[in-house]
Amino acid sequence: MPVDLDDLKLLSKIDRSNMMSAVDRFADIFLRSRDEGEVSLTKTKASFQSLVLMGMGGSASAADVVLDWLKGSLPIPALVHREPGLPAFVNSRTLFIALSYSGETSETLAAFREAKNRGSSLVGIGHGGSLASFCYRFKAPFILVEASLAPRAALGQLIVAAAIALENANLIRSTTREISKAAQELVRIRRRCRIETPLADNPAKSLAVKMLGHLPVVYSLQRMSSVARRFKNQLAENSKLLAKYDLLPEAGHNEVEAWHEKDNMLPVIIRDAQETAFERSIVRAFRGTISSASRSHPLDVRVASRGSLSRLLSPIFFLDYVSVYLAMLRRVDPTPTGLINEYKRR
Repeated sequence: MPVDLDDLKLLSKIDRSNMMSAVDRFADIFLRSRDEGEVSLTKTKASFQSLVLMGMGGSASAADVVLDWLKGSLPIPALVHREPGLPAFVNSRTLFIALSYSGETSETLAAFREAKNRGSSLVGIGHGGSLASFCYRFKAPFILVEASLAPRAALGQLIVAAAIALENANLIRSTTREISKAAQELVRIRRRCRIETPLADNPAKSLAVKMLGHLPVVYSLQRMSSVARRFKNQLAENSKLLAKYDLLPEAGHNEVEAWHEKDNMLPVIIRDAQETAFERSIVRAFRGTISSASRSHPLDVRVASRGSLSRLLSPIFFLDYVSVYLAMLRRVDPTPTGLINEYKRR
């Protein structure tokens, strides 16, 4: 019997840990005044030659968003790093920011220790754990974020904390105003997508229904890679659904060739609220090519938003809702991540 997404009693039985409530709270993080402690760095802006944002899983998703949002403003090269070994350029003139909600992520802790050995300026961000202890031992600043249901639900706190670290390093200007503007748009999305809004008026529920029974293949422009990767990850962790993502225009030069009558695969193209004429032509060409080759009907996802931060956060927030509704349609509790825990034990 199919799940009725307007049957709130049934949905609460499926979502036993109330992941939906955690999604709802995403907007609140950006509404509140920032109360994290000041980050005191001994080196000046001129001392830094590179920036590394280190994280895994949901913590790395926050780093992705920060870099997509602020890379145009950063005066130094920056990357998001996802493995324990560090590239050769990391040295005493690197600002190394480690994001680990749990504070116990083994890959992040290994990289943090190595960055310390190389003399990098260190900042830790998380909810405590060994990362906080390392920061205390290394006399490095640590930004404490509040408790969340799961690391992936701490995305907003981690984004704000990373922005604060970059501001205090004098690498970017104040982000307070842009965060406040984005918050207002997130509130409007919550009103439309929350669980109490019926399917007929709820675009997140409607998209989840369209995706049910398909293998999603997610695409976005390169500069929105954080959105596409986050949605792929949320489909895995919340919906327990295998998915993949790729980026445009690169996918038009290789992956497009594989779209020949792919049964059960559903292309989902995440669009920016503001695209150049060239970008629109890229998306149109890719969409038309895979449609004719595979007889599929790609779904476009475009969330109205303004401002560089909002144009990332708005589709992320909307698609987080979609991932939880899709879990409910599949009758799976979105919160537990048993296989991730097994991987960490192994």
